Amino acid sequence: MAGESLVQMLEEIAVGLKSGDEEIYGWLREQLKECGASDISVELAMGVIARLLPEDVQGEIEATQQHTRRWAH
Repeated sequence: MAGESLVQMLEEIAVGLKSGDEEIYGWLREQLKECGASDISVELAMGVIARLLPEDVQGEIEATQQHTRRWAH
């Protein structure tokens, strides 16, 4: 049962990412940080995820990343 809910959760995350849902993208970023990932690791992971998304969503995600970086400093 737990395995099925994990698969469902991952599928929902994937659907959210593919649709360009910035909230899901931001949530995933925060989850990585909470797990102890370094800033560089988080940026690398999010960059890889962004490259795997459809091209129209990639542009939206890149713009969000730039906005987030500006406010983080």
